[in-house]
Amino acid sequence: MQKNNSKIQNLYFSDQITRAMSGIFDYPLTVVEAPMGYGKTTAVREFLEKSDATVLWQRIFDDSIDGFWNEFCQQICELDYSISQSLLQLGFPDDSVSIHETIKLLSELEIEKETILVIDDYHLITGFDANRFITSLIMSETLDLRIVLPLRFIESSSIAELSLKGYLHHIPKEAFELNASDIKKYYKSCGINLKDADAEYLHSYSEGWISALYLLMINYKAEGGFETTGNIYLLVEKAIYEPFSDDVKDFLLRVCIFSSFSLEQAKYLWGKDGASDFIAEVTSKNAFITYDRKSKTYQVHTIFTNFLQEIFNDKDIDFKKTIYRKAAGWYGRTGNYLTAMHFFYLAGDFENLLESLELDKGISIRYEQKDLIIKYFSECPSAIKERHPISLLVYALSLMTFNEMALFESVCNEFAELMQRDTVDSKTARMLMGEFELLLSFADYNDISKMVGHVKKAGQLLQEPAVFIDTKGSWTFGSPSVLYMFYRESGQLEKEVQELEDAMPYYCQLTNNHGMGAEWVMAGERYFLQGDFENAEISLHKALFLSNYHNQPEIVISARFLKARLSLLKGDYRTLLDELEQMHKEMEQKKVHTLIHTIDMCSGFFYAYLNQESKIPLWLTNGSFDSPRLLFPAVSFSNIVYGRILLNQGEYLKLLGISEQLTNIASVFPNLLANIYITIYIAAANQKISRRSEALENLKSALLLALPDKVYLPFAENIDFIRPLLEELKRQNFHREEILKILELSEIYKISTAKIQKENFISVRPTLTEREFQVARLAADGFSNKEIGENLFISQNTVKTQLKRVFDKLDLNSRILLKKYFEENY
Repeated sequence: MQKNNSKIQNLYFSDQITRAMSGIFDYPLTVVEAPMGYGKTTAVREFLEKSDATVLWQRIFDDSIDGFWNEFCQQICELDYSISQSLLQLGFPDDSVSIHETIKLLSELEIEKETILVIDDYHLITGFDANRFITSLIMSETLDLRIVLPLRFIESSSIAELSLKGYLHHIPKEAFELNASDIKKYYKSCGINLKDADAEYLHSYSEGWISALYLLMINYKAEGGFETTGNIYLLVEKAIYEPFSDDVKDFLLRVCIFSSFSLEQAKYLWGKDGASDFIAEVTSKNAFITYDRKSKTYQVHTIFTNFLQEIFNDKDIDFKKTIYRKAAGWYGRTGNYLTAMHFFYLAGDFENLLESLELDKGISIRYEQKDLIIKYFSECPSAIKERHPISLLVYALSLMTFNEMALFESVCNEFAELMQRDTVDSKTARMLMGEFELLLSFADYNDISKMVGHVKKAGQLLQEPAVFIDTKGSWTFGSPSVLYMFYRESGQLEKEVQELEDAMPYYCQLTNNHGMGAEWVMAGERYFLQGDFENAEISLHKALFLSNYHNQPEIVISARFLKARLSLLKGDYRTLLDELEQMHKEMEQKKVHTLIHTIDMCSGFFYAYLNQESKIPLWLTNGSFDSPRLLFPAVSFSNIVYGRILLNQGEYLKLLGISEQLTNIASVFPNLLANIYITIYIAAANQKISRRSEALENLKSALLLALPDKVYLPFAENIDFIRPLLEELKRQNFHREEILKILELSEIYKISTAKIQKENFISVRPTLTEREFQVARLAADGFSNKEIGENLFISQNTVKTQLKRVFDKLDLNSRILLKKYFEENY
C-alpha cells in the first residue's frame, strides 16, 4: 500500500453520482436526499461550478421564517434588485394571495442564461409551509429558474405529485454510496493505493459513507493504518481536532455557534490577532471548513459543527456567556436586532436585550416571535425593565397586535407603576408619559373620542415625535375604507368625522405625518354614503394630495377606492380600472406589497357588485380569511364583499347560517358599516327564501342603524335584492322620505352599473387562434407547459407566450379560472 499525503483532500465523484447530477438541467426541481456526511452539498456545488449556468446558493441554518426569506431575497437580488426589494417587503408568502403575488413578481425576472437556485439544508425549514411555496412556484411554470434542494430527508408525499407530473428529479442516498471499486478509485485519487481486501473492508465498515472514508483516510495518514470506531465524533476528534494547537481549538469553539461565518465575524469574536492565520490553517488541513468565494463566508460541515458544539456545551457558563455576548454584539452592529436579542438572552444579558428591542422598535417582531418575546420579558428582572421603560412600550404595542390584551393591560399597569416612582427626572418622566399616552390611544381603537383624548395629552407632553413606534407600519390595518374603521355608533358619524379631523394634526405631529390625509378620506366617504357626490370628490382630492405629498400609500389607496366608487356611480368603468391599476402601481413603486389583500378587497368589492365572479380574487370568493396577513380589524370588510358574493351565487341558506358569526365579527370594535351591510344581506337572503316578515324586520334593523347618519348607499347598491322590501316599508310609511332618497340613488346606481355591464361584460366571446385554443384547452385539462409542448411539438417558451395571450384575451389570471371558462363556454 502506498500513500501520497499531498492529495488527501482531493474530491471524488462516482460515475453514478455524476449521471444523477446531470438530470438537474432536465427538471424545474431537483431534490438531493441523503443523510449528513454523504457529500451531497459538495457534489452539487462541484457539478454546477463546472457548468456554464449562473448559480445562486442559499444555505439554511435554522427554521426561522425571516432568515429563510431574507436570504432568498438576497439571492434574487443577484438577478434583479428592485424585484428582490419588493419580495423582501412582501415577506414570506404564507397564503394563496401572497404566493400569487410572489410568483407574479418572480415571473418578471429577465433571466438570459440557465440559472440554478440551490437551497442547501432545506430540511431545516420547519414550522412554516415552505413546501407549499416551492410547489406553487414550480407548478406555475412562469419562472425560468431551476431549483435544487440538498436535504437530509423529505417525506415521500411531498414529492409524489411533482414526480408524477414530471416536475421533479429525485437523487436518493443510494446514488452517493461508494462501492468497493469506487473506494479504491477515491483513495487512489488521494495518493493511496488500496488492496481489494482493504477496499472491501472499508466498504463493509463505512457502508459507502464518504465522510467516514475521509476521516479514516486522515487517520491512516497520521497512524499508518485504519483504526475504526463506531462513533464518528471520536474519529473527528482524533483525526481532525486533536492535532490543532490550543489557540486554534479555542478559536474554533468561539466560532462554532455559527454554521458559517465571514472573516470579519471571526475576527470580531476572536478579539485578538491571529484569526486569519487560524482559518488558513484549518481550511488547509481538512475539508470540513471550506471558503465560499461568492458569499465570502466560511462554511462549516455539519458533522464538524455538531462535534464542536458538544465541546462548547460542556464549557463553563462564563465562557459561553462571553461568546454569546460577543455574537449578540456582532448582530446588533449589523442591524439584526432579533438575532442580537436571541444571543443576549443566551448570555443572560437582559440590559442589552432590551436596548436592542428599543432600537428595533418592534419592527422585527412578528406573530411567530410572540412566545419568544413574552419569554424574554417574563424572565427579565424588574430592576432592568425599570431602566428601560421605552422597551415596555414597544413590548406592549407588540402584545396588542398579538391580541394578548390581558398581558397588554398588565404591562401598561407595570409601566404606570414605574412612572409613580422617583427613578427619573421630571423632563424624562414627562416624555415617557407622552409616549405612554400615545400607546393608550392605540389600545382604545376604534373609539375616536377616547383616542383623541390620549393623542392630545401625548401632544401636550411630548416636544418631539414619539420614539417607541414604527411610523412606517400600518395605519389602516389593511382596510380600504377609513370610515369603515371608525364609524362605530349610530347617529354619531358626523361627530366621529369631526373628531378624527381634530385628532390628526396632533397625531401626525407625534408620528412624522403617519396617516396624513385619513381624515379627509373619512369625510369624503361620509358624503359619498349620503349621496353628496360633489363634496365627496372634493374631500378625496384633498386626501390624495396630502397622502401623496407625505408618502402615505395606505391612505392613497383608500382615497383611490373612494374615487373608484364615485366612478362606478358615473358609469365610468375606464376610470374605475385606472384607479385599481394605480393602486397596484402605488404598491409596487413604494414596495408595500403587504397591501395586496387591501387592493384585492377593493377589486373584489367592485366585481361583486358588478356580478363578475370570475374577476374576484379567489380567497374572497372562497371566504378564506384565515391568512395571518389579513389583520383582524379588516376582516369584517372582507365579509362585506363575501356576503354580496354569496347573494350573487344564490347561497342564501349558507349566508343565513353564518350570519351570526359575521355579525359578531362586525361587533367586536364595533364596525357599524359592516353591520349595516351584513344586516341588509340577511334581509335579502330571507326575502329570497320567502321569509318575508323576517326580511322586513331585518331591513328595518339595518335602516334604523343607518338612517340617523343618512347612510343611504349600502341600500342603493343592493337594490336588486331588496327593492320589494323597501317598497313595502315605504307603503307602511316607515321612514318614507329616507326610503325615497334611497330609491332615487338606486336608480342612478342601477343605470350606471347596467351601462358598465353592457359596454364591458356583455360582449362577443373573445376569438382565440387555433394554436391559442389548443394550448388553452390542454392547460384547462391540467397539462403542464412541458406536457403541452410535447403534445403540440412546440417549446415550453412558446407555450408560455401562447398562454399569456390567452389570459390577456380572456381577462383571466389563473388556470383554475381558465378551466372554469372552458366548462361554461365549450
